[in-house]
Amino acid sequence: MKLFRAAFGILAIILAAALTVKAESAETAAELIEQAHKHDNMYTLGPEAGQQKALSLYESALASEPDDKQRLHILYRMAQLCGSSYDLSKGEKPDFNRAISIYKQIIDSYPPDEPLVSKAASSLCDHYTTLRDFESAVKWAKKVLEYDTTAITEQINQLEQQKQLLDIDPSERHDRQEADKELLKLREEFRQARALKKNLKAIKRYQLIAVDQVAYSATLIDPLRAHGELRAIAEKYMGTFIAERAAKLLRENMDKMPELWAPPLDLPASDNPSLRASTSAPAAITLTLESIQNNSYIPTELVDRSYPAE
Repeated sequence: MKLFRAAFGILAIILAAALTVKAESAETAAELIEQAHKHDNMYTLGPEAGQQKALSLYESALASEPDDKQRLHILYRMAQLCGSSYDLSKGEKPDFNRAISIYKQIIDSYPPDEPLVSKAASSLCDHYTTLRDFESAVKWAKKVLEYDTTAITEQINQLEQQKQLLDIDPSERHDRQEADKELLKLREEFRQARALKKNLKAIKRYQLIAVDQVAYSATLIDPLRAHGELRAIAEKYMGTFIAERAAKLLRENMDKMPELWAPPLDLPASDNPSLRASTSAPAAITLTLESIQNNSYIPTELVDRSYPAE
């Protein structure tokens, strides 16, 4: 029995030490992040701002076992610093390939309902375009569109249906203590619904941007490629704000280059016109809009080129 108690005591000491180390590690991560902010030009414009110093501190924070939220913040700031923040006078320069690599870590490590995942993919597309890898830019922009927001929308609706229960007077219930617990639960669910709505709005914003990125990068490859990509998006996401954005850009692109869509003189007119180079721009646009306008969409203001605010 004494031996058992001694072994149990040693185990308890080891466990307590492990928990202490973990707590200290979490504190260290937070402290390193705070120190990095003092050199990160997103948080300071003073003389202490420096890309390499901030990156070094973020790397140390990343190695100190941060929690998931801290890790996401660290990775995102490292990617942004590598891809956009530099001062040539200090010998600093962008490293787009490293930024792309870090953004891919974010995309691979976090669920698609995390808005920073969509934002990371959008930034990744911009870097591929800067590197003139337009095929990769198109590929990753299209990946942003693949996330189906239906589930998160339904979750928001289910949570908000509970809102009316918040108006019930607890005194009218038989068990006041249980009523108070239920109200606390409902308030938490309503808070979750607000957070999810904010996330949903951000994700939709980056999906709109992604359609624009497909159009831009594909046009740099070939205007006809952009036409095909936009048409495919409009058809694949029929009945959504994504399809409406694609149709709008398709019309704008075709208006800019009507000579690409004029029917060739040596070909007969088609009995069944479709969106292709042998179809005139007005006919193609009419077909696109007619095929898409039969479906319901979000309000027009949400697809304005200015994008909804985050």
